[in-house]
Amino acid sequence: MIDLKTLPEPQFVTVDWNQQYKELVKSYEQIIGMPLSKGQAESIMLATFEYRENLMRINFNETAKQNLLAYARGVVLDHLGVPFVKRLPAAAAITTLRFTFEAALTSPLLIPAGTKVMSKDNKVVFTTSEDANADIGDTYIDVPAQCTEAGEIGNGYLAGDINQLIDPLPYVQSVENIALTYGGADIKSDDHLRMRIQLAPESFSVVGPEGAYIYWAKSAHQDIVDAAVWSPTPGTVKVAPLLKGGQLPDADMIDLVNEKLSDKKCRPLTDQVIVESPVVVNYSIDVQLYIYGSSSMLSDVILTKANENLQSYTDSLKEQLGVDIVPEQIIGILQKIAGVYRTVITQPAYTALDINQVAICASITVTIAGSVDG
Repeated sequence: MIDLKTLPEPQFVTVDWNQQYKELVKSYEQIIGMPLSKGQAESIMLATFEYRENLMRINFNETAKQNLLAYARGVVLDHLGVPFVKRLPAAAAITTLRFTFEAALTSPLLIPAGTKVMSKDNKVVFTTSEDANADIGDTYIDVPAQCTEAGEIGNGYLAGDINQLIDPLPYVQSVENIALTYGGADIKSDDHLRMRIQLAPESFSVVGPEGAYIYWAKSAHQDIVDAAVWSPTPGTVKVAPLLKGGQLPDADMIDLVNEKLSDKKCRPLTDQVIVESPVVVNYSIDVQLYIYGSSSMLSDVILTKANENLQSYTDSLKEQLGVDIVPEQIIGILQKIAGVYRTVITQPAYTALDINQVAICASITVTIAGSVDG
């Protein structure tokens, strides 16, 4: 797959105010038969006209680039995806709620769909997703539930955090979530949609090519940012999905991806699909910076910028599978900071990653080792 970031930026019309102004003045001088001075009203008026034309040229270039996948954004990008790819909508977090009864039931009890339970911090409400019927003799019943508000707001509540019953129910003594809430996702970004559009042609046939498996794996849930596909033996296909922020998929997410890839429209009958978690490769960054003596007063600023740049680098790395850890890239990032003379890196060492591995940074340590005249 072509890396869109490596393509040269197109220019549909020339944008050069100075050159355009000179040409406009020259044309006007030819018409009136005499030269213009910069202070004349006509020169100022022509400069104003050229300023407006320059803005129109810039707008034309930006509008034209919206027709290209690498530059389209927002609703224009949505249109480029038609009719094969649609932006994944926001999703609500899910969990399982356990309703515990005061005593073993002596008659059947219905927990209706839509029964509301609030978190103990009073910030989110979960509702049961389906009718649940408890039988005689039951002391509790587990019911799937989802957050009433789509997005990440419902994620990360630990077992027992969703425990305030809003809708009273007979015989129910208590209620609480028995699993971590997860799966909530905001509407997907332009970059996520752009990548799926680029992969879409791979999905036109039944899954088989690597790109097709990646496309359908990413379509399983909004949180999946990358997926590795490989075949250890003929007829067996392994898929490792990676979640945003470098998170690994839990059992429910793996089941979700497996279900998506097992659809008859996706998987060839001869393929046995195995979905598993990526393998984490931990590393740390420890570097020393030598700065120019003239920049000594800015050492704190340089240190802050170095940490910010390295954090961006590690954040990007942990959302990609199979990307090697390359010390020279880290040095290059730091050497671009104004005032940095030399970078000495203690760790990490060069590490080649397998296709199903993800690099996760455990710590970042940057120190100013000294200054030099350079």
